[in-house]
Amino acid sequence: MPQVPRTFTDYRAALVMAVQEEIAGEAYFARLAELHPGRGRQALALLARMEAATAAATRPLVERHGLALEPAETLRAAGRAEADRDGAAPWPQFVAAMAENYPAFTAEFEQIAALAPPEDAELCAVLVDHEVAAVDFARLEVAGNADSFAPLEAFLARHGG
Repeated sequence: MPQVPRTFTDYRAALVMAVQEEIAGEAYFARLAELHPGRGRQALALLARMEAATAAATRPLVERHGLALEPAETLRAAGRAEADRDGAAPWPQFVAAMAENYPAFTAEFEQIAALAPPEDAELCAVLVDHEVAAVDFARLEVAGNADSFAPLEAFLARHGG
């Protein structure tokens, strides 16, 4: 059963959650890259870079709103621990789960963007954009498309990763 998106009504709380998940996500994908060989390792390294670029792009929102985040090392440790739990999945199963479950994250980021004040719209769009790229990658990879990395690389080209 695919993951169901969470519902948000408080922009600031949702933004804290999103940015913290990006910081943890970088460590999650970097750790998974250590656990997978070949093509999986390459893709996971790109995903880690994308999470880092997204966290960096949204940092001004955290500062603008005076939000407090958990310590970065706490978030990274949580990301690595989650990766250690998920790391045993073979690459085809892992990427199939991404294709099935990550659209929920896209919906969540779209909610956050809809709650954002107009001055935050451009940076919130980066949250949505990065998740769309991850879903597009996963769907292409599952389909066996040799150019599946293209959405990840395009995101990084647009957002400095």
